[in-house]
Amino acid sequence: MKKVLMLLLVVSALIKAEAQGQLIKGTILDESNRPLSGATVTLKGTTVSTSTDSSGNFQINTGTQVSPVLVVSYIGYLNAEFPVRGRATLTVRLEQDARTLGDVVIVGYGTQKKGDITGASSSVTAAEIAKRPLVRLEQALQGTTAGVAVTSPNGQPGQGLRVKIRGANSITGGTDPLYVIDGNIGNGTDVNPSDIESLEVLKDAASTAIYGSRASNGVVLITTKSGGVGMPKLSVNAWASKDKIPRELDLMGPYDFARSVNAQFVGQGGSAASVPFSAQQLSDFKSGAVQGTDWQRSLHTEPWVQNYEASLSGGSENVRYYFSGGYLSQPGIILNQWARKTTFRGNVDVKVNNRMNVKFIISAIIPTNHNTNYGGGLGDPFNQAVEWDPTSPIRDASGNFIKHSSFASIQFNPIAQALSQSHDNMSGGGAITNNYSGSAIFTYRLIKDLTFTSTNVYNLYYGYGQSLDGPNTGAYDQHADNAFTNSVRNRSFLSSNYLNYKHSFGDHTISATALYELQNGKNMSTTATARNLITYGLGYYNLGLGATQQTTSSYSADALVSWLGRVYYTFRDKYTLSASIRADGSSHLTNKWSSFPSVGVNWNMKKENWLENSKIFSDLKIRASYGQTGNQAVPAYSSIPLINVGGGNNQNNYYYGGGSPGQSGSATVATSVGAPTSKFLKWEIKTTYDAGVDMAFLNGRLTVTVDAYTGKVKNLLYNVPSPQYDGGQNYQTNIGSLSNKGFEFAVGGTPVSNRDFRWNTNLTVSINRNKVIDLGGLDNLYSIGGNNTFNAMLKVGQPLGEFAGYKFLGTWKTSEAAQAALYGNVPGDAKYLDVNNDHIFNASDYLPLGNATPKYTYGFINDIGYKDFTLSFMFQGQQGSQVFSETLAYLWGGLGDMKNATTIEAVPENLWTVKNQTNNPAWSSSNSNKNGSSRYIYNSSYAKLKNVSLTYRVPNSVIRRMKLNSLEVYVSGQNLWTITPYKGYDPEIDNQPTGNAISQGQEFGVIPNPKSYTFGFRLSL
Repeated sequence: MKKVLMLLLVVSALIKAEAQGQLIKGTILDESNRPLSGATVTLKGTTVSTSTDSSGNFQINTGTQVSPVLVVSYIGYLNAEFPVRGRATLTVRLEQDARTLGDVVIVGYGTQKKGDITGASSSVTAAEIAKRPLVRLEQALQGTTAGVAVTSPNGQPGQGLRVKIRGANSITGGTDPLYVIDGNIGNGTDVNPSDIESLEVLKDAASTAIYGSRASNGVVLITTKSGGVGMPKLSVNAWASKDKIPRELDLMGPYDFARSVNAQFVGQGGSAASVPFSAQQLSDFKSGAVQGTDWQRSLHTEPWVQNYEASLSGGSENVRYYFSGGYLSQPGIILNQWARKTTFRGNVDVKVNNRMNVKFIISAIIPTNHNTNYGGGLGDPFNQAVEWDPTSPIRDASGNFIKHSSFASIQFNPIAQALSQSHDNMSGGGAITNNYSGSAIFTYRLIKDLTFTSTNVYNLYYGYGQSLDGPNTGAYDQHADNAFTNSVRNRSFLSSNYLNYKHSFGDHTISATALYELQNGKNMSTTATARNLITYGLGYYNLGLGATQQTTSSYSADALVSWLGRVYYTFRDKYTLSASIRADGSSHLTNKWSSFPSVGVNWNMKKENWLENSKIFSDLKIRASYGQTGNQAVPAYSSIPLINVGGGNNQNNYYYGGGSPGQSGSATVATSVGAPTSKFLKWEIKTTYDAGVDMAFLNGRLTVTVDAYTGKVKNLLYNVPSPQYDGGQNYQTNIGSLSNKGFEFAVGGTPVSNRDFRWNTNLTVSINRNKVIDLGGLDNLYSIGGNNTFNAMLKVGQPLGEFAGYKFLGTWKTSEAAQAALYGNVPGDAKYLDVNNDHIFNASDYLPLGNATPKYTYGFINDIGYKDFTLSFMFQGQQGSQVFSETLAYLWGGLGDMKNATTIEAVPENLWTVKNQTNNPAWSSSNSNKNGSSRYIYNSSYAKLKNVSLTYRVPNSVIRRMKLNSLEVYVSGQNLWTITPYKGYDPEIDNQPTGNAISQGQEFGVIPNPKSYTFGFRLSL
């Protein structure tokens, strides 16, 4: 009896201990041992659940259950049940569900099985996005996706990135792809990267043709996060980053500059007895008794960037929610410059009944900025910091700014300019906008296989920008001071209504989509400018204080109507045929309607009997596609004859009948006829052929994807000048065609994966070539004004982005004195190639000098995990590209705006002399320096360590005491290391942030991308 009682007590104690619950932690992996972020882990028979973090980790309390069982689910994978059986840790590997795998692949207006995709597409997951402290969603594409080249052409805070999917496809339109965010047409600022669940990049026409007129540059489909079933989950992500300029240019100090000025003075005919700097001044500069000014270091800063984000998610089977908010404060790396952004997003999914679902999405993006609209160029403070006289102090003895110097640049003091101007909430010439968006997505299952979806999105863009160029600015110094305001209000409405049908019978599966879509928008703006203000004490808040005022306003509206039909047919899960046709009608064009067809095929060879049991291939798929997309890259009203309407300055207004503004007498005002309008303005049409193969080896541990494509863009839209007898103004027309072809390669793998150590790696390489085929009769050298004194070339047989200018041949040597004299030069002057041998240099001597488009781009990503630590690093780069740097050209001086050199390369001993006949021209009275030459074209190939991060997941034993679900802390660095032959600040930057394909690769005073060191944490409650 005692033994029985003892046994009952032991069993009772065990049951009681079990009833107190147990904290289980674990990791959810896919079939390739990669962590699955967002997988749901539920305690069977209860509503207790949690989800995995970016590393696939979870923890859950079993509560009072005696024999708890965990149910693990993830879209596209088979659900799995795992009894705990006393274990404290679990590692769960899920298997792909062939029936539902395609549900996770978004193809636009629906989903498709991944194994049945006929087009070229790539995915980026939330887990990949979480590895880096991202400010914009475009950064998530950099280095991660084959065929996608992402560069940051400007390092100012709040600036966008340039994204090219398979090269440039227009000569006037930008390169940015179409961004579709939960069905809403947006841009790179319309979503916080932390809210993104996945990115799907559609690259070939079979994938993009469903978006027709807007898809010639590719499509990026963004799915934002949704709530899950279970208790509310609070997640917090915060990081701070220390930014600094990646490098400084090698410039002369005050001593070298002073002796260089003296040498130039004598070389150009001045007397050695009256040089600008005396022997005593040279001695003081050399000894350090007089310090001079390092203008670069005086302008540059090392700010702290701060980012805070929080999200709350959860729900039941019928209602799920996800709410998030974020705040980013990003000071610039030069004085008096910053950008800030506040974001909010709310996603609510409601299951009304078994047939009806409704999703509501609201979002707000509220940016503010200060002095972030520097476009580069002669007068920008950043450019002037390397051109100003290092012997001059910033202020005089009374503390006032020294406005000008007798040497080097004739422009305004860059420190005074940076500290004194106020350009607030400005972008380019207008206001930045607050973006508010509301979406309602209604889905109704009409019958078993037929679903109707209606997506309706209203966007409101509102902005108010203000600027002031008052005292201690270059504009004020030139009597062009002004205060300016710009109010912008734009709205757009998008309604997409489509039927999706999917049915399987026997060996056959058919899915079809029919769509009607309407998009329209209105854009309004009002500007006001006041000049010569009585006082600047009120800044830009009282424009009535100006001696003159000017107001203007504008309005435009446009619309796009579309029809789409698409069908997928699959036989035995082996062979898939897809076809679509979309018709778009645009208000921008004369020939408003065009149709965009596509067709694609896919052969899943792994399903064939002769390969099904292969020990080499775990997957093998061959794809091929053809399709067309369009581009309406012209402004609204381009198809309508317009009248020139003058602004506040009465430009383009004509006066007759006895007077004009400012004169006595009456006057009648007339307006002139605008530019002619093309009678046949039509769509640019891009036709693309693609062939690809997807392979997997070693049970999916090694994957390889290869794609080759070729295409042609016809009916190129371009702004051409009309003859003088027809007004001499520019108008839009279709002028020719260009070709675009390339090759993409991606390989990923998991070389090592065990309980404590894992290594995932991914390499992408992209090659693209383009060439102008026809220019509608403008087949000779067509010179387009590029950056300041330089030109870009648009010529049949040449690629886009070609530089045109003079071929630099070094210097005239003493043995060539007679030949130099034919050009008005002397030995030591710069020597250029005279193409037509007429002894005159003009546009007829321009030659192709290089190209800004790289021969290939690449990205290399590695994730190495050991127990609770994960090390991630990413290299990104490009090869075979050139840049024209007018920044470096100006450093050599000898120009009207830049009298004396500041680069250390121009010290007297490096210049041409009779005894040392180098290729650096000497100072002479017949100085022939030409900026627009091959002398200032540089190799801009580079390899960058774009990101490296070390993450530590705090063990559950510690987290339990803190009452948290998970906690990760990390350190990372961005742009830490660059290998490049380029002598400038940064080989990524140029003056074309919008990606104009013609004049890309031209750099003049552009702020580089900062080097950053980041510290942060992620936690969930």
